[in-house]
Amino acid sequence: MSEIEKVREQHERLLSASMNPIRRKMLQEIKNGITVDELREKFKDLSDFEFKFNLEFLIAKGFVTKKNGELHLTDEGVELAYVP
Repeated sequence: MSEIEKVREQHERLLSASMNPIRRKMLQEIKNGITVDELREKFKDLSDFEFKFNLEFLIAKGFVTKKNGELHLTDEGVELAYVP
């Protein structure tokens, strides 16, 4: 993959996460570390499918990591968590 393709892919990932208000809010809640159950409680208005889909998206795209049962932001996740 060329450098241009890598940058394009990174921009597409950032855009797809930042354009979704649920994902932005999840990132803001995760920024200090939180368990999945604690995060789920904050998003109890979402269906199980919606919650899981959005959280798994953030993990799969490299914005969130899961360590010892806690969710944490990656460097890119931190950048997005502070986007107004």
